[in-house]
Amino acid sequence: RDKPVTRDGSTLLLDGKPWKAVGANVYWLGLDENVTPPKGEPYYAPLKASYPTKGRITEVMAVIQAMGGTMIRAHTLGVSTGNPLSVMPTLGVVNEQAFDSIDWAVYQARQYGIRLLVPLTDNFDYYHGGKYNFLRWNGFNFTQTKDSSNPQVQQFYTNATIVASFKDYIHKLLTHVNRYTNISYADDPTIFAYETGNELCGPVWGDLNVPASWVQEVGSYVKSLAPKKLLVDGTYGVNRTHLAIPEVDIFSDHYYPISLSKLKGDLNLVASVNKTYFAGEYDWVGQSSSTAANDDSLASWYRTIEQTSGAIGSAFWSLFGHN
Repeated sequence: RDKPVTRDGSTLLLDGKPWKAVGANVYWLGLDENVTPPKGEPYYAPLKASYPTKGRITEVMAVIQAMGGTMIRAHTLGVSTGNPLSVMPTLGVVNEQAFDSIDWAVYQARQYGIRLLVPLTDNFDYYHGGKYNFLRWNGFNFTQTKDSSNPQVQQFYTNATIVASFKDYIHKLLTHVNRYTNISYADDPTIFAYETGNELCGPVWGDLNVPASWVQEVGSYVKSLAPKKLLVDGTYGVNRTHLAIPEVDIFSDHYYPISLSKLKGDLNLVASVNKTYFAGEYDWVGQSSSTAANDDSLASWYRTIEQTSGAIGSAFWSLFGHN
């Protein structure tokens, strides 16, 4: 548990041996939207936000371990902005109480031998926050509902003040010292990778319009704080202009529905630069999708990941335990 996951070309290694990232998305580990807590417990009703109990967090670690998983992709261990229960409720302000569930999740993952992949922001205006918080905090009164197609949403990537405020958030997050382990997030190998964001794109859905300069700047900053962390490009899909960014270790895409042709195309692109590829989310309900090609069975999709060099694993969407 004290050894970091490293990358050697198209292979991830743990203690010198090939390692695969196999597990689930458990997005609610730091901040939940699914449970109304008992009266008197922290709760932000407008967004149905509450902190998950320690028991629920521990249970899901045990479930992943029992399933033979090695990792969890956990949005709210990194994305926590814009509501009173967030790590950063308003620009520059840190809510120490919000770290308790995150600290416990990292601690329990460490105890169960589970590694964590953590996005740093979100393309959407969900309860846990994302890029729209940074836009609003810096003078752009945008919401996803009315402004997702506004070209000015690109200010999140191009406006120097907004980028600086996002980097300040990253600094406050990564330098936080876990109260249960006494290790900062930057130094704890339990978190094996940070992802620049969840399903990032521009004003057109799926346009891959995330500037390479932004990915490199954010990636370089993360690695300056946490040099042993791997970096995942959080663009929604593999952007060819990002392939040469030296800070990126892992490229990723999401599959709704699963698609063998899309998967193979992604894998071929990443293989061309000798890096690694992770299927960050996918629809696993049923053996095939009515909207997928006839040969796009879940079994064949898994086989492709298992048998292709550079494919380091996948995380299904999503896992819940008891409420």
